[in-house]
Amino acid sequence: MTERHFLVVGGTRGIGRTLVRHLVGGESNCVSVLGRSGGGDLQSPRLTHYPVDVSNQEALLLSLDQAVARYGKLACAIFLQRHRAVEDEFDFEMTVALSATKNAIDHLVDRHCFYADGLSNSIVLVSSVADRYVAPEQSLGYHLGKAGFTQLARYYALVLGPQGIRVNSVSPCVVAKDEAQEFWDKNKWLVDRYRNLIPLGRMGKPQDIVNAIMFLAGEQASYISGQNIVVDGGLTLRSHESLIRDFPQGE
Repeated sequence: MTERHFLVVGGTRGIGRTLVRHLVGGESNCVSVLGRSGGGDLQSPRLTHYPVDVSNQEALLLSLDQAVARYGKLACAIFLQRHRAVEDEFDFEMTVALSATKNAIDHLVDRHCFYADGLSNSIVLVSSVADRYVAPEQSLGYHLGKAGFTQLARYYALVLGPQGIRVNSVSPCVVAKDEAQEFWDKNKWLVDRYRNLIPLGRMGKPQDIVNAIMFLAGEQASYISGQNIVVDGGLTLRSHESLIRDFPQGE
């Protein structure tokens, strides 16, 4: 079986880390991971980490060239990056989320780094339901970055479609990431509240998001482009009034 090269930008924590672990488990996959932090215990001869600050355009493009030179053209590029900064947070969020993604996609396309089969060529941007709703605990930059991701997917789907490249996005809601397990263990009341309010009766898992990404990356989605899949257990289907009415009494 021909090896498929996956590029994961922001694949060292959270959903990205789960995605990389999933990809490495596939015998026909080669994986290039770009991100500031190291890969930890994820080791494989078909996995290479490139420690890079994606806000540094020169370093970003160099890492992309190195990744393609090592494993060959891409079957899929997946963007999940989001970094936090103490100072100039807004500008930093815009640079990391939007400018870095645009720079990377333009560079990969200009260098003809995708295959020409029109099937596996895919770009997936991992956004958030904050692309349309407001989460006060998150910054303005976070919201605009996620909204930009969704629109970037639509724009590039139209522009790159004639080249056989599909572009889609995924918008997760509540996801219990591995790094936050201690928090959830200490706040069982919150976990119970999510179970009561989410129609499917549980919080999302990183693998739930990975499953949506892999669907969009694969040939089963070969005629899907410019779309956004909301992965939220049905939570955002509820009207706000309904949520308020069903909020546990006495809270």
